[in-house]
This record gives sequence, structure tokens and C-alpha cells, in this order.
Amino acid sequence: MTEQERKYNDFVQYDEKNNRGRLVNACDELSFLLKNPKVNDIFVKHFLNDILSYATHFSDFYKPYIKCSELSEFPILKKQDLKDHWDEIRVKEYDCDPELVTKYTSGSTGTPFKMVLDKYKHARWIAGNKVLRDMDGVKSHEKTFFINANVSDKKIPLERQERDNVYYIALEYRDDDSLRKLLNRVMNEHVKSMTAIASVWDAVASCIYRGNAPKWQGELIAVFSMSELLKEKTRKIVSDYFGCPVYDYYANEENGAFAMEDGSGNGYLLNTVDYYFEILKLDSDEPAEDGEIGRLVITDYFNKAFPIIRYENGDLVAVKHMDDGRVYITKIQGRIADTVYSTDGRIVDIFHAISFLEPCQDIKQFQLIQYSYTEFKWVLNTTNHSYESFIVSECKNLFGKDSNYTFEYVDEIPRLRSGKTRMTVCLIKDKIS
Repeated sequence: MTEQERKYNDFVQYDEKNNRGRLVNACDELSFLLKNPKVNDIFVKHFLNDILSYATHFSDFYKPYIKCSELSEFPILKKQDLKDHWDEIRVKEYDCDPELVTKYTSGSTGTPFKMVLDKYKHARWIAGNKVLRDMDGVKSHEKTFFINANVSDKKIPLERQERDNVYYIALEYRDDDSLRKLLNRVMNEHVKSMTAIASVWDAVASCIYRGNAPKWQGELIAVFSMSELLKEKTRKIVSDYFGCPVYDYYANEENGAFAMEDGSGNGYLLNTVDYYFEILKLDSDEPAEDGEIGRLVITDYFNKAFPIIRYENGDLVAVKHMDDGRVYITKIQGRIADTVYSTDGRIVDIFHAISFLEPCQDIKQFQLIQYSYTEFKWVLNTTNHSYESFIVSECKNLFGKDSNYTFEYVDEIPRLRSGKTRMTVCLIKDKIS
């Protein structure tokens, strides 16, 4: 019996004993319905009606909409709307639930946010990650490295990482030495898959291209990229080096897995089992046509602790509906961020540079501007000016003790023509790397 098989069998037994098989059942349901989209069409009507009925009975925010008969009659909410109405949207009956799970976003849109998930929604959240990866050949409990700068924020005990066979690996900087250590560890520990944001793979590809990566002798099944635009040049270099496919993965922390490239060449297969997706025109709330870039609006079928109905997450996408009922995202225009650097010229992981702001929920928006290797400015949309010493302390530990910071307070951070804001802006003219 392989390590994966042993740990997966232990997982199944644990789930049956302690969770009435809820997680395994969620995985089986999701897998079956993704493969049988016509069958899923029947469930969609039930799931959508169920969450709308539930929200209008138990969420104070949605109670006024109890007579609405169509999803289009519900308001479209952006992340700031969810923050502003957080106490009204949440279902108070869950406040004392000991199994309630809290997720913090990384603030990748420049708006820190927290989400609460009830136990069943959390099972669906986990199932989505497992099933979409399994679709690309990585079975549940294959040894996986999740490359993340803010590992300490995850607060996942090592025994749980060993149980799940998913290990959270810190990568605060992306210099060649750090990357070589990572790649050697992947080989030495016989890792089967890795996940990281796209800019990490850009750094890995650069290291490989310049001949600074170790000779690859590992056995990866697949590599997953997420959160940022995956460049095709990066995909090819990384794929050739590891000898396995590189798949782009579309998800967020507060909802879960939305879509994954499935190797078909059609794009990202949408998880229409867990979510209802609307693609609306840029200048109106009318549905966009297939192939037309539009605003992504998400309704989550399963979060009863905090109903997410018609959530406009800020991404612009185009989709294609297939004859067999599958739906693919063919284009994503997502997060916008510049690379930022430490005072000695090392690339700093973007999410590490902002993750410490997650608990600061009264910061509506933020933007980090880097003028030189030592000079930075934080632009904050908040009336709370007490965070400065905390931010400076965290940043000096990350960017360097000789870094300097100023602060600007605004009512709104300017948006680009796309409607998005840049969470980091780098104005260094002559970059070291």
C-alpha cells in the first residue's frame, strides 16, 4: 500500500467515524455532477432555490427580499458591501457554533475581508479543492507542497499537515538560493504536486532559464498555479523542467474552488455544482454573450452561516457553454499587482507583503507604493490611523530594517479603466533583478 493509499484510507475512516462521511460524500457528489452536467442541471434549480429561501428567512439583510421570485431581483454586492453589511448578512444562529470556520482573504484586491463557513460549507470547500485536482491526476492525499509566504497565518498544525499529506512551505523571498533549496526539498521528500501563485512560477522559470536550478530528478504529477496571470512562457519552462503539466487554478479563500484547467484546451472548467455564475455586461446588469468579457457574479449554494448571493468579486471573465452542458472560462482578467523588492533587491512575495493586514477589517482599501529599494508609501482608506507603528514593524521585518514608510489616507483609491485597483505599485526605475 502506498503512502497516498494509506493516508486516504485513514481519511475515509476518520470521516465516517467523526463526520458521518460528509466530506467523502461531498467529494463523490461533486465529482459525479461535474462529469454529468445534464444531471447537475436538475440539482441547480434545487440548490439555488434552497439558498435563496434560506437567506430570506434567516439573514437580516435578505429578509426584505423574501417575495423575490428570481435571482435577478436580488442586489449585486461587491466585497466592500459584504464588509459594510457583515453583521446583517451573517446568520446569527451560527454565532455560537463551535465548528464554525473563519477564513481571511489575502487582500489581493486591496480590500481585506473575513468569511465564516458552516461545517457543511467547509466540507464543500475542501471537496472542491480535492476533486478539481483529482480531475488533473492528483489524487486526494498525494504528497503536496503548498508554497505560501504567510505560512504562519494559516495556523495549520504539523500533525494535520502530515495527516492530510499537504505541507505548507514558507517562501518569503524568490532569490535563486531560496528557490534551489525549495526544489531540492521537493526532490528529497518525493513530493507529487505543488501549488503556488503565478509569480512564484515566474521566479522559478527565470531561475531555470538562467541555468541556476538544480538538475531535476523528482516525480511530480502536476503543478498548479493560482491567484495571478500565468504566463504561457512560464508554463512551458516550468512544465519542461518538471516533466509534468502546469494547470491554472481559479479559486478564492472565502468561497473555495471556482474552476480549473482540465487539459481539454477549452479553458477553465467551471464548478457549476457548488456555485451559480452570472457573467454580466460591463456597462449594465444584462447577461454577457459567450466570448464577451463581463463581470463575474457568484452565488454560493452552500454557505448557510454567511449567504453569498450575487457577489461581484472584481474579476472580468469570458465564458463558453459547451453542447454537453459544461461551462468553461476562456479568459480571466484578474488581480493587478506590481512586483515589490526588499532593500537588498530580493523579490518579496506579494501576498506576504500584505497578509498581515488581514485582521484589520476597518481598512476598506490599501495600496503599497515602492519608490526605491528603501522608500515606501502605504495608501489607506480608513478612518483608523492607529495601524502605522504595526505596519512599519511588520514591513521592516520583511523588506529590511533600513526601509522607510510614509502614510496617506484617502476616501477612495483610484481605479484603472478596467475598474480594478492596483494593490502594489513599483516605481523603481533601475531594478537589480
